[in-house]
Parts: sequence; structure tokens; C-alpha cells
Amino acid sequence: LTLVQFLVSRDSTAAQEYLGHTGRAVVNEGGTWEHQLQIDQLLTKGDMPFQYLTVYNFPSSQALLLAHEKTREIRQQSLSEIYALVVQPNPAVKKVTRSLGFMSSTLTRWLGTAEISGIEQIEDHSDSLDPETDPDAGKVMQFNSEKLAEPFYMMNLNQFSFSPRRGEGGKSAYNQYTARILPRLVSVGGYPDIYGKILSTYIGDQKSALFNSWHDFALVYYPSRTSFLRLMTNTPQGAAEIRREGLKKVVLMASSNLQPQPGKLRLF
Repeated sequence: LTLVQFLVSRDSTAAQEYLGHTGRAVVNEGGTWEHQLQIDQLLTKGDMPFQYLTVYNFPSSQALLLAHEKTREIRQQSLSEIYALVVQPNPAVKKVTRSLGFMSSTLTRWLGTAEISGIEQIEDHSDSLDPETDPDAGKVMQFNSEKLAEPFYMMNLNQFSFSPRRGEGGKSAYNQYTARILPRLVSVGGYPDIYGKILSTYIGDQKSALFNSWHDFALVYYPSRTSFLRLMTNTPQGAAEIRREGLKKVVLMASSNLQPQPGKLRLF
């Protein structure tokens, strides 16, 4: 099982203590910590209070419960809010996508994803975007204004809809979109580091900004913000329409690795 946590810390020192203590507790129960990330920006509509995103793998539900119990006190002391999900990842998605990495330059030429195309027009066409499923135009322009060369992860929470035109569930429509977009993702050097079904909400209630009946979780790696924008601005209109049909609501968060630099968080 994989535990995904969205965190709000009381202060930077509290965050450092919580992340370090929790990382050790996970390892002691036979688990692994995959990611401890700082949330840089929300790209979809609304405001989110969350500052950090962690992803931990556990060999069993019992190991997850034991690690969680051992961090109860430090969690209560260090955090002002937490929202946590239990995910069942599909490791084949990452394995297959990364194995195609050698074709990246070839796919770039074939698919025409070498350059960012028409990003200046995003705000002009903001009225045609679905605020529940598409990135916010203003936030995309902000995203395009800094840290363009730095690698990052795009976190996706997906809630599927029913696709009336196709007479099928939104998950099936979204799978068709995924099949179309994966070659383009490879062409810009990205891959889905984690993709899986959300089994349950582990911590969180209706007061949380993230409260919803989420279906899928994805954490997608991009070698730079520029590479994400190359993918976004070169997605065929037909693929974008299929994506909208399959989705009812989406949350997108750009996140980066916490760096152990002076004055920054040190995890251990």
C-alpha cells in the first residue's frame, strides 16, 4: 500500500521534525519513503493551504497502521492540517513509460513537441476551459514565469465522471486519453512516477480543502517546467476533449524535492 499525505505544518521547524520522525518510523516498519516534496503551486482553481506532500510505501496495512500510530504525538504537535489517502499503485505504468525513454528524441520530432506552442493565447481562450478539470489560465501564466529549468513533479487527483456521449464510465474515457498522451509525455522526457487507484481516505473530513470522492492519484515527473508546457500546449484538441469527458474534477499541484540546504528543511 502507498500512503499519500498533504500537510500543513505549524512552522518550518515543526515540519522538519515531523518529516524526519515519520521517515524513520516508516523504515522501521519495513516501508520506504518515496517522496517528501514541497508544494510549489496549485494549477487548478481555488486555494489550497497544503505545503508538503509525502508518499510512503508499506508492505502491509498493519505496517502502515503501526507507523502511523508511532507518529501520532509528533503529528499532533507539528501539523495544523493533514489530508491522507491510501493508494494502490500500478508499477507497470512507470516501468513501461520509462522503458520508452530512449525514444524521446524520435517522438519529439514525430509529434512536434519540441517547443512551447501558443502559451500567450491561453488567457485569451480561458472562457473555453472547464474550471473543474482544466488548469487555471492565470496560474499557468504564473507557472510559466519562474523556475522553468528545474525538474518537478505534477500531482494529479482525478475524480471520474460518466461520459454520456460515449455511454461509458469516465475512467474508460480517461484511459483513452492516457493512451494518446503517454507518447507525448515520453517525448518531453516525463513519466508517471506513481499512478494508481485511490482505495480510501485515511485522514480527512468535509472541512478539508481536498475533501472529495477521488478515484485516481498520479505523481508525474517532468525534467523541467518547460517540458510540461511543451506537453500542455501541444496536446491535440481531440485528446483534450476526451480528457474533459472522462473527468468530473481535478486537482493539479506542482511540487519539488525538499533540498537539505542551510536554512531549509533537513529530513534526517
